[in-house]
Amino acid sequence: MIEFDPLVPLWAAAPLVLLFAAGVALALWRAPRLAPMRALIALAALVVLFNPVRTIEERAPQRDIAIALVDRSASMAVDDRGRAAAAALDALRRASPDLDWRVVPVTPRPGEPTRLLPALDRALQSVPADRLAGAVALTDGIVADSGPSPMPPDKPLHLLLAGDPDLRDRRLIVTRVPPYSVVGRPAAISIRIDDGPAAAAPARLDWQVDGVPQPPRDVTPGEVVTLPVRIERRGPIEIALSVSPLDGERSLVNNRALVRLNGVRDRLRVLLVSGVPYPGGRVWRDVLKSDPNIDLVHFTILRLPTSFDPTPGDQLALIPFPTDELFERQLPRFDLVVFDRFGLTELLAPEYFDRIVTYVRNGGGLFVVAGDEFAGPGSLAATTLGEILPALPAGPPRSARFTPALTDDGQRHPVTAVLQPPWGAWGEQATLRQRRGQLLMTGANGAPLLLLDRIDKGRIGLLGSTDVWWWARAVEGAGPRDELLRRVAHWLMQEPDLAEDRLDVRADDRILRIAANGLPPPPTAVVAGPDGDARPIALVDGRASVPARRDGLWRVDAGGQRRFVLVGDAVELAEVRPRAAPLDGLAARAQWLGDGVPAIRRIRPGDPQTGAGWIGLVENRSGQLVGVRTAPLLPPWAALALLIGLLAAAWWRERR
Repeated sequence: MIEFDPLVPLWAAAPLVLLFAAGVALALWRAPRLAPMRALIALAALVVLFNPVRTIEERAPQRDIAIALVDRSASMAVDDRGRAAAAALDALRRASPDLDWRVVPVTPRPGEPTRLLPALDRALQSVPADRLAGAVALTDGIVADSGPSPMPPDKPLHLLLAGDPDLRDRRLIVTRVPPYSVVGRPAAISIRIDDGPAAAAPARLDWQVDGVPQPPRDVTPGEVVTLPVRIERRGPIEIALSVSPLDGERSLVNNRALVRLNGVRDRLRVLLVSGVPYPGGRVWRDVLKSDPNIDLVHFTILRLPTSFDPTPGDQLALIPFPTDELFERQLPRFDLVVFDRFGLTELLAPEYFDRIVTYVRNGGGLFVVAGDEFAGPGSLAATTLGEILPALPAGPPRSARFTPALTDDGQRHPVTAVLQPPWGAWGEQATLRQRRGQLLMTGANGAPLLLLDRIDKGRIGLLGSTDVWWWARAVEGAGPRDELLRRVAHWLMQEPDLAEDRLDVRADDRILRIAANGLPPPPTAVVAGPDGDARPIALVDGRASVPARRDGLWRVDAGGQRRFVLVGDAVELAEVRPRAAPLDGLAARAQWLGDGVPAIRRIRPGDPQTGAGWIGLVENRSGQLVGVRTAPLLPPWAALALLIGLLAAAWWRERR
């Protein structure tokens, strides 16, 4: 850069410029032949006067930077690929002492795939563009990268692959899992076995559904096989699958798979029978009708068949209560039966109550809302239903204001744990004597109010008051009426998320985290490893952490529940054969470390970036700015010589 550093201030130089201009103009007027030489002398004098200088930047040489992406995922432990990558990096460093290597380790968390490009992008942000020589990725190619490379177009990205591309490995691939499965219908799971380029003989497939072994299958590698699974219940269903390994196989994690299906009901059917009309008669109807997954059949008994009514039959809009249709043919099709203040037992023959008991024991749900009729002569407790009811009447109902409260079990039970007071008051409560089940809510003086119980495969509940509608109208304060009734109904219909004996197991960095819920929580769990060796584990408040030192399928049993968990990085080790794709489309060239560590050549931008046995890294020749100085464009001696020479030439010319 050229600048001016005048020898005199500008205010003093201005008259001199005018004087020189006047002299040149006078020469053009008086002696035109002499004017060019005198103008040249004036110009040289002005150049010397304004003193042009040049700016000189002083730089210290700096080494270029090369980025080394080192894959440290779980698959790099197979066949000592990590050791081969480390040895290759040491060789590259020794071969390029003029480079500053920035090593970027890429270690994905368990359960997550390896992604090199985001790590490269972050590393590039800390490297000056004028010092970047290129990047080298040392990996086995088992990555999940996609999208364009973050490297500048004139800087190379090299791919050095560790491992044997012809490694023998068998993979169990689940190709299709339905998002949900309807109870009572078969679900289809599709699997395929991949043996790589050299397919072997048929493999043995062992599988089990919720811990129940299924008939083994012989599966030909490469073929898609469909496994039918009949869904018998709602909620999560675990299918554990494993295939026999190949001879000399390095990793068995991808020989196993754990599939979870979600069993759902096509539609939930509820039968609601209201014994008498009363202000809360629409409570259950409103709650159940608001659920789009529920088909509700509701009957309200307005008069008995034996009641005397002078109204002609052709003028009555009432229909007879279809007892035969409901309790003989349709009962097994309902998921829940609700008796709301139903005490008209003369409507139903004793065999119908026997059918209801059988219906509950076989997996149905029953809920009884007890009013003053529960203590009367037509009480449901006087029928065979009394055998399964969690409480029986113990006297006439109490008519006194009380506020419902949660018991200790109610504060832990998933149905009521989320329902936190303060709540409004209710006005009447049945007098109950608890026989079995879990007491979740109490009323006046701690008397039983809400009870839930399991009966064989089914469930039953009892609410000892008909005043839940007070909460909706805020008679003496509001409360979670809809949420309470909805959660009770779904628990009775065996909603998995509301199960109080739920067992959750997960693998966290080779540690089994066991969480067993129950009232009370189970004291022990039985843990079985991939080899089938089972051992008991003590639980503290239903919780335990167990080391899992072997990769494979683990089984945990606690509180009558069974869960499976796959230990090992199943995502990373789903495929252990090294590969060039997808990074080969982004790199200058993919080279296998098994063929030797390539040499390094320093190249200029635009030159070929790779070749047989070598990789190129750009030589930038950049430096660090350490100072700035100025120097005259014409040294003083040169300026003096120029002026003397011009004056001498002018004198000689004018003399002639």
